[in-house]
Amino acid sequence: MVSAFFYEYKNTIMINRINITQLSLLFVLGMFFTLSCKEKSEPAEAKTAPVEEIAESQSLQYEEIAAFMGLTISDDTDINTLLVFKALYPNDSLVNSDAEQNLKFYKGIVKNGKARALPVFESRQTGQSLVLFTKRAYVGSIWAEVLIQKDPRKILKVRFGHQMESEGYGAAITEAAFEDQFIDREIIFDGNSFSLNQDNNILIEGESAIDGISGATSTSTTVIEMMNGGFINLSPYFKQ
Repeated sequence: MVSAFFYEYKNTIMINRINITQLSLLFVLGMFFTLSCKEKSEPAEAKTAPVEEIAESQSLQYEEIAAFMGLTISDDTDINTLLVFKALYPNDSLVNSDAEQNLKFYKGIVKNGKARALPVFESRQTGQSLVLFTKRAYVGSIWAEVLIQKDPRKILKVRFGHQMESEGYGAAITEAAFEDQFIDREIIFDGNSFSLNQDNNILIEGESAIDGISGATSTSTTVIEMMNGGFINLSPYFKQ
């Protein structure tokens, strides 16, 4: 009788210990689940660059733009006293813009050839303007930064860029021997400003002949089409 009592008492203790262990485990799991849900439900704080860093980045970009336009700026220069900002949208509408928006368009074009609009930077000092064009090539995009004079209408400087043109072929659009052909050429917007002479064959008719890059007919054609189309689309700017 006594043995049976102690046997039953021993089993009761073991059962209680198991229940306590299970309760402890459930409590720990419950706390872990609660903390996990709380962490997931609380949105992470957005990390934004300090205002000073953004201003410095814009300043550096405009130093590059100003240098291409032959202008000088310092750290305390108000860019709005130096440039007038306009933007040309795909529907050929030319609108007033601002320094921040035009910089976004500029960076999109010179980095990957894409932008919602083409920016126009007009110098208040010289009356000269920096315009940008871009066009899809066979592999990637190509683009042009063109410094122009409105009266008389001519090109003062040009710089081409590309995404994936082949070295020794299409990439030669960035070489001075090709770029310099456009300098001092007249700009027209009621037809093609440039013709393309590719290996002694005129592939595109236009006002001023440009020699294409040997072995890069497709890229040369794209450049001339981009420049001709760019100035035709920019006619609202010239007619202001």
